Amino acid sequence: MRHVPSKLRNPILADVFGRLRLMERRGSGFKKILDAYESEERYTDSLKPEFYTDGYNFFLTLWNLNYAYDKAQNKAQIKAQRGTLSDRDYILLLIKENPTITQEELANIMGKSRRSVQMLMKQLIEDDAIERLGSKKRGTWILK
Repeated sequence: MRHVPSKLRNPILADVFGRLRLMERRGSGFKKILDAYESEERYTDSLKPEFYTDGYNFFLTLWNLNYAYDKAQNKAQIKAQRGTLSDRDYILLLIKENPTITQEELANIMGKSRRSVQMLMKQLIEDDAIERLGSKKRGTWILK
């Protein structure tokens, strides 16, 4: 898609967006869409935007990058609400479902302060239950 020749598909819309100065230049849209998706944390090749044209119509499918993450998060929340999980097990389940989850996200999901999540995670690290690989911002959690 990065090498598709630019073709004006709707001259009326192009004129309106051009006059409103909302169009930087013609032919840069595909690349910008692909670059924006690829820079997202939860992007995979299976969620790559799909472009289709039949010569007259143009179709673009943008996949929800948060769908699997939200689904896993809801699953963990339901178990925790039923009281079947301790805070420690809840954190481990959330990390299993999303290894790139942050302490801030854990605190929001669990309804706890960030400090209490930090203390729980420190204990998990000391108990050799989890390990952090990579940087604080871009790293991932590993279950042992």
